Amino acid sequence: MWKKSIKFIISILCLTIFTIACSKNESFPTTLNLEQSIKEIIISKGSNYDFLKDASYIEHMYKFSSELTESKSPIYALGNLSEDNIPELAIFNKRDPNNVNDEGSLEIYKFNGEKYVSIDKVSMNYDNDNYQIVIGKISENQNGLLLNNQVGAHSGLTYGFVLEDEKLKNILNDKKLSLISIYTNNQIKDIDNDGILEFSIYTVDPETEDSSSVDSDKMTLWYKWDGSDSADLVKIERKDYSKDDSNIEVFNEAKTLIENDFSESLKYMDEHKSQLSKFHNTELLINYIEHLEEMSYDAGIEIENLFIKYQNNENFDYLFKKYGLSMEKLNSLEYLNREKVLKDEEELKKHLVEHINLGYKLVTSEGIYYYQVDNQKLVTIFEENITNEYSDYLKILALETNEPFMNDGSLVITMDKLAERILLVESFKMIYPYSNFLPKINEIYNWYMQTYFFGDNHDPNFDIGTFVMKEKVINEFEKTIEKYEYTNFANIIQGFVNDLKANNNIINDEIRNKLNDRLN
Repeated sequence: MWKKSIKFIISILCLTIFTIACSKNESFPTTLNLEQSIKEIIISKGSNYDFLKDASYIEHMYKFSSELTESKSPIYALGNLSEDNIPELAIFNKRDPNNVNDEGSLEIYKFNGEKYVSIDKVSMNYDNDNYQIVIGKISENQNGLLLNNQVGAHSGLTYGFVLEDEKLKNILNDKKLSLISIYTNNQIKDIDNDGILEFSIYTVDPETEDSSSVDSDKMTLWYKWDGSDSADLVKIERKDYSKDDSNIEVFNEAKTLIENDFSESLKYMDEHKSQLSKFHNTELLINYIEHLEEMSYDAGIEIENLFIKYQNNENFDYLFKKYGLSMEKLNSLEYLNREKVLKDEEELKKHLVEHINLGYKLVTSEGIYYYQVDNQKLVTIFEENITNEYSDYLKILALETNEPFMNDGSLVITMDKLAERILLVESFKMIYPYSNFLPKINEIYNWYMQTYFFGDNHDPNFDIGTFVMKEKVINEFEKTIEKYEYTNFANIIQGFVNDLKANNNIINDEIRNKLNDRLN
């Protein structure tokens, strides 16, 4: 009897120990069961099944994401990044603030037939957190991943990726497109209901009077991926500056003068600019300059004929020697109004004074005199009373009227100065992606770029017989890359130099076409 009792007690103890052991290890089969459940859901469905509408699948993937991140509120997205219909899982892993080497990461998991496994992981650059992550169509034929991360105390930063060969590929170049939002008010969504995702950037409006981050005017720029490494602006939400206080009677009078009494209009606009909004002053000045450009051809013929008339069949520089003239003096109203200047050429003098007063500048090329719009003069008069966009645009144009980079087909400024102009144009494109002046800006940009890379007709950057790029030019490229390392311009140069080196520094059509692709 006693022996039977001992056996019973031992049996109870063994059962108890076994039960406790199972209880302690119950977390192991839970994870396994979750992965098995996900597998069973996936393999039980057809190739056209929409898992993103399956509540059970989504619930299991939520639990799976929670376990992977050890968080009750995982930051993740489900969606199709590859060609099959089984969704990929994207997880934002927050950085560990106690680990200086932890930059945070974006990780992609893919179902391999048995379970979800990590296939790629990219750094999140010490970003603080994520406040939106979306997988969806980013073009008609391409799915991608867009996410908004918090950086600093208040700002947001937008990223875009596609999956190529099971690797994340960045599709948004922050050197081409400003991706920083001043606050985390930006969004990712389909705003036009075409099934393709747009993303927004929330930023300070360049036209704001108050430049502080809190009180400045803000604007929202909506973009759609361009299929390469940038995006196209599709919508802009901003203050309507056309409604700013302005004297409409003064505005209408100025418009009338431009049309009917052009010689008096600039003076009137200058005297009354303080009574008009920047929007209306800009509209008037655009209209005024358009008239100047329309009249410049006829005015140029007139001034060329007057120079011919007064040269008395002498050399081109006859009047220059007679009066000790220079182009700078001929563009100075103070100098031209001196009594003894061009005293025998009254008609020529009058023409110059009248047209310089209108806003022209006399220029000469290949022995011919003509007029150009003096953009610098007009900027000086109106800079504080026109939009920042138009002021910056005129300043770019003014560089060419003040110091043309080409003269008689030859580059007349240094490559370093030309690089500075290219960067100024790139800056304009970044700040004003909505500008109506971009067609002209892009024309200037391409003009500068072609000259920078290939030289001019009289002094090309390569040997005209062998098409080998000159060593001194390649050295200049390298210096510019180092000097402007963090610019899109430097990226373009680096790509060009790499293509050259792969082809023994010989220029060919393929290299030219690759450059044009980068520029466009």
